Amino acid sequence: MTPKIKKRLFDLLRILICVGALWIVIQGVTLDDHVTLVDGSDLAGRVVSGTDPVEITLTTGETRLVPASQIQVDEDGAPLVAYGLKTAWSQSRTWLLLLAVAIHLPVVFFQGLRIRWMLRAQDIELSFWEGVKLSWAGNFLNFATPLGSNAGDVFKAYFVSLHTEHKTEAVTTVVLDRIVGLGSLLTVVALITVLSPSSSRLAEFRPYMLAVVGAGFVGVFLYFSPAIRKHLVPRSWLEKLPMHNQLRRIDHTARNLMRRKAILAGSIFLTVVLQATAMGAYFTVAVALGMDAKLGNMLEYYAYFYVGAVIQALPGPPQGLGTVELAYRYFFSPYGNPSQIVCVAFVIRLVVLTCAVPGLLVAMTGAYRPREAEALRKSLENEDSSPAAAD
Repeated sequence: MTPKIKKRLFDLLRILICVGALWIVIQGVTLDDHVTLVDGSDLAGRVVSGTDPVEITLTTGETRLVPASQIQVDEDGAPLVAYGLKTAWSQSRTWLLLLAVAIHLPVVFFQGLRIRWMLRAQDIELSFWEGVKLSWAGNFLNFATPLGSNAGDVFKAYFVSLHTEHKTEAVTTVVLDRIVGLGSLLTVVALITVLSPSSSRLAEFRPYMLAVVGAGFVGVFLYFSPAIRKHLVPRSWLEKLPMHNQLRRIDHTARNLMRRKAILAGSIFLTVVLQATAMGAYFTVAVALGMDAKLGNMLEYYAYFYVGAVIQALPGPPQGLGTVELAYRYFFSPYGNPSQIVCVAFVIRLVVLTCAVPGLLVAMTGAYRPREAEALRKSLENEDSSPAAAD
């Protein structure tokens, strides 16, 4: 099987997963509100009041008052009233949605500072503003292309390589930047999972999360342990591998970051801060759309949003389209109806994309070409200092 066929099969699998997940997600989601009566009939329209009697304005324009005794109940004994997308949107608070965008905006600045610090560990200098431009462009491409987060990482690697002759180290640092982000996500989710009450839906995932994080820490220890590397790594065999020199430089870059403990600790801290900031924006979206989101369950919301972020970073549909929404449907079902949950997932994507729009300007204007700009600046300086210019 050729690599081209493998890629096509993988892309087909991603599409099938996306379509299948979205099909499951939209089950029970409607445009109008629906009230199911005990005789099996269904009333569609806009629920004005959900108290007894339920007041609903039908799609025909007629207003009906329906006693609770005439409405079917769910397994919890609550009236079977399904709210649609129109109600979810109409009841949302616009000022809170705008606040969510404002809360999410600083995330890109934390990302820019983190990549700057991580490159400094390799003695590659990148200004804070260049780091922000890099993060903006990468974030936009993550959402604007069908390749998902791969497109952003590829662009970041190219962008950073323009700032240095040490291209292998620069590209490796972009990969390490992603690893630090994903590792921090998994660690925080595992921590919240351990601290969550047994009644939480996260409780059943506790052993799996601990196993994944534990395996990660063991892998890191084995890789960076000097004793293990000295006695177990067959250097003579490794030297025969293709591109041995490149692999050696990649390995040196990773170990160099581990040696710069202050930079590594600072990068992890920035990652936790930017992730918590993003989750705060997501929580604000949930509040704006009328879900049962309050201070008492904020930690659970953060954990569920973190799980969504992990799913988004894994290989699969671009930006976890469908799979993230499916996870939200499962975790958030006690806190909102299907229409609210779908709206939350959509608005979160819209908030992130809105904050990444400046990345389009970076990509379109070629602002990622610092070496060309520097060459032009030096050329102009040389012209100004030439004897002809002096005359």
